[in-house]
Amino acid sequence: MLKMVLPLLCALPCLALAASDIAGNPITPLQFCYEDKALPPYYLGNNASIPKSRPGASIEHLRRLSAAIPNLQLQLTRLPWKRCLAALEAGQVDAVIASFHPERLALGQYPMQDQQPDPERGFGAHQTCLVSRKDARWHWDGMRFYGVDELIVARPLGYAPLKSPGQQKMTMHYTLSGTMDLALLAKGRIHAVTTLCQIAGQTTNSAAIEAQGLKVLRPPLYSNTGYLVFSKQFYQRQPQVAAALWQQLAIDKGTDIYLRYLAE
Repeated sequence: MLKMVLPLLCALPCLALAASDIAGNPITPLQFCYEDKALPPYYLGNNASIPKSRPGASIEHLRRLSAAIPNLQLQLTRLPWKRCLAALEAGQVDAVIASFHPERLALGQYPMQDQQPDPERGFGAHQTCLVSRKDARWHWDGMRFYGVDELIVARPLGYAPLKSPGQQKMTMHYTLSGTMDLALLAKGRIHAVTTLCQIAGQTTNSAAIEAQGLKVLRPPLYSNTGYLVFSKQFYQRQPQVAAALWQQLAIDKGTDIYLRYLAE
């Protein structure tokens, strides 16, 4: 599995453990890692800095969830996505938001029920659509691709490959960012990219996609649930905090935040 040493991160949770609030109650730090490249509407801004305003819908959602837990102090760290996963496995960060894949069970703790992640306590079910050029000669009917033998889809590095419908061939072309994906598509160097197109049953539209003369193909290619995944080390130390945050997620999916970002 991923085993990367991140010395700068090691000290952060340790230093925060000694903190307490005005009343003397111990403060629990939660070091959350997310990628250092923009992925609208989830995360905005590039590089390691945390935007002071409009950090992204997922960050605002996570801040709201954390604020509901007494004495929980959310701390944010931005790294390349693969380094976030490595830091989670090493216990150098406490949590990430990630979709479920069986191999990731070794990296961290999901909210489990009957030996499967519990979608009711997930970060939210979002539907993903393919995006093509408006002049594309292939199409998608919700079951099959037509007009192409092998569909080449760009995905940011570190993201899971898409499952091909039926026996059709789908090849991933990994890039450094979602912005690069769109640029490759606009130039006709790939067939498609993916985009968030539905949240909690509500259809969304991306101004950036429309501005580049691209089109969203419906129905969605697949539905995906993101989970707040804790490091094994944090879950062992603070199982009550993890359970409280997962319970908040069963109540608050942050749909209003995501829709606001998409409308801006």
